[in-house]
Amino acid sequence: MTFIPLDHPDRHAIMDEVHARPVEILPSECRLRRLVLVMPGEPGAMQRAFQRFADFRLASGVELELAGSRQYSFETPTRSVTWEFHTEFVTITWRDSLTGADNFPNDIGLEAIGEGQLLGAVRIDVIADHTIPDRLIPGFSLASLCLSNVEDGKAQVVTDFIPDAEKFTRIEFAAGALTPLRRSILTRRLLEVETYRAIALLGLPLARAASPDLRGMESELSTVINSLSEVVDPASAKGVLHGLHELSVRSGQMAERLGYRFAAGRAYGEVLNSRLKGLRESGTDKGSTLSRYIANRVEPGLATCAAIEQRLRVLSRKIERAIGLLNVRIGVDMQVQNASLLDNIARTARSQFLLQRTVEGLSTIAISYYALGIVGYLLGGPLYHWNIDKTMALSILAPLVVLFVWLSVRSVRKKHEGH
Repeated sequence: MTFIPLDHPDRHAIMDEVHARPVEILPSECRLRRLVLVMPGEPGAMQRAFQRFADFRLASGVELELAGSRQYSFETPTRSVTWEFHTEFVTITWRDSLTGADNFPNDIGLEAIGEGQLLGAVRIDVIADHTIPDRLIPGFSLASLCLSNVEDGKAQVVTDFIPDAEKFTRIEFAAGALTPLRRSILTRRLLEVETYRAIALLGLPLARAASPDLRGMESELSTVINSLSEVVDPASAKGVLHGLHELSVRSGQMAERLGYRFAAGRAYGEVLNSRLKGLRESGTDKGSTLSRYIANRVEPGLATCAAIEQRLRVLSRKIERAIGLLNVRIGVDMQVQNASLLDNIARTARSQFLLQRTVEGLSTIAISYYALGIVGYLLGGPLYHWNIDKTMALSILAPLVVLFVWLSVRSVRKKHEGH
């Protein structure tokens, strides 16, 4: 009997990921548009968007079977539409004829996006020419013109990355010399370049907004560090420590707020570079290439985010180091105080010991004095009867009485010490 091993629980998910976003084979001439919509960061926003899209498709008579899928394509009477669900954004792409003029059609489910906000919009005209016709060049801005050969010179692409009045960035793609599959793959890469170019820089406004607050915290920390030498007692040290803890909380909150955005920006930047390399570009005598132009704009933005992130890390380390120094200072001061207190206690205990010895001595003398008086009264009669000198008898008995009293007092003291 043939043995068949059990499937890993994630096997099908991994296999499905390979085919999660299939390439749509494009005709030789067409117009594609894509909207990039960022969903709110609150939990459940993406699930709500998907549910609205599923309701839209259900109204058209199609029930979505795979809620875990990431790409959904469908046809309308006039266009082909694809929805893609990413981690924090949704893209809606549709294909028209080259003369299609509807930038926001009503039959692709745009109302289902709900609270999503438009971040990027791109229009790509795929034309059957082998190179970009000269008649199309004047339609782009010369200051930001990008005209490059792609796919090792087999095709050309031109754009200026400037949105038009309808918010769309225009790209012309001359792919007449490519096979249908390569034409489709390159078009998808161009769509992704514009998508990730926009999404990679989402952290830049946050970095710029955070810079003044970060600079303020750095200045506060420098002031605190410079004043550490002036901390002379535990009370002032604790006041400075409280301020450092507040700085630590504020820097931690900022790092928490920006950390995910900066990490996502780095990841999107890597995807962007991968898509640009996949174009296999070379320059022309007109304008820049997409890779050079985007690198000159995107990389400084990502570097700004990385610099803010590094400054936050350095600030956190400095705060921790200052807190550690203050804790050591407070600990040393408390040890000095404790040592002084113990020394005072020791001196007090010694004084009490000496006083106790003095009191014991005085008590022995006083008790002996009264005891001899009592003995004198008790022996007065017998001594007179026996004709014995009373003074001589008391003189002889005095050392014995003193010794007896001293031993009695000592015995009582030892019993108290034992308890």
